[in-house]
Amino acid sequence: MGLLVFLSAQAYASDLPVTSAFGWRYHPISGEWSFHAGVDLGYPAGTPIPALFDGVVIQAGDYADGYGNQVLLYHPLFDGYTRYAHMSEVDVRVDEYVGQGTIIGLVGATGRVTGPHLHLEYIIRGADGNYMYVDPLVLWQ
Repeated sequence: MGLLVFLSAQAYASDLPVTSAFGWRYHPISGEWSFHAGVDLGYPAGTPIPALFDGVVIQAGDYADGYGNQVLLYHPLFDGYTRYAHMSEVDVRVDEYVGQGTIIGLVGATGRVTGPHLHLEYIIRGADGNYMYVDPLVLWQ
């Protein structure tokens, strides 16, 4: 299943090629237990990555934080963010507005990785007013 298909209402979390789930895990590179704030989806290098929601680009590029090439989008509709990381190519710029489904880059293997995949994070404002990471798979349930 391609990334464009996984945006559709027909896609379910069980259909996604999850290679590393959200939550505590044994990190494959550091060898330590750490919290994985997103989900890794095993798509081939070069697969186009669509924006999940309309939003504004907050970060685009390599910020030397282990994510490699990444895009962070702010979504005013729900006052939250999505992050797409380890990209081989970033096709958007900071402050650019992107619509849902717009291709923002390509799946890659940049940063601290064991192979090509998309690392996806979903960050929302909680009831207490603070932002928190949420398992992105809730978007397909």
